[in-house]
Formats: sequence, C-alpha cells, structure tokens
Amino acid sequence: MNDREQHSADVLWACVEDGFHVGSRGGDFLGYVDRQTDGRYVAFDARSHELGSHASLAEATDAVTASSTRTPLATAGDELVGGDR
Repeated sequence: MNDREQHSADVLWACVEDGFHVGSRGGDFLGYVDRQTDGRYVAFDARSHELGSHASLAEATDAVTASSTRTPLATAGDELVGGDR
C-alpha cells in the first residue's frame, strides 16, 4: 500500500443526513460532501470552500481527502476566534 492509499484509509466518513457526508481523520474535521437535487456531489473543505462538483460520492470524498493533505486548517496568519492575540 502506498502513502496516499494509507492516508485515505484512515479517513472516517459519516453520513449525518441523507445526502450529507462528513469526513474526519483522527478526530479532525476534513470537510464534507453534499448531494445536490440533480444527483451531483459537491465537495467542500474544512473551511467550507467548494472543491468541485463530482458525478459520484467516491470522487467527491477523494477530493476532500486530497484537499486535506494539501492545505492545513490553521496557518500562522490565521486569527484565532475569541483568542487573545
């Protein structure tokens, strides 16, 4: 198994509502997938930025997983909500 397959394997997907799936890894929120009325699956990252529209749930969850390996949720320039910076 290569690193990408191993990384994808540790992602947990939960269907929290019909057509709405949420992904996490080690308790960290990765993003979600929302099925549209026309049957497309729209993927979103952890900050609710759209990652694209996909024909299948598998393609959409793969997009969220791939996005989570490229962009950290918090970066040095981010402001803390309610923080004392």
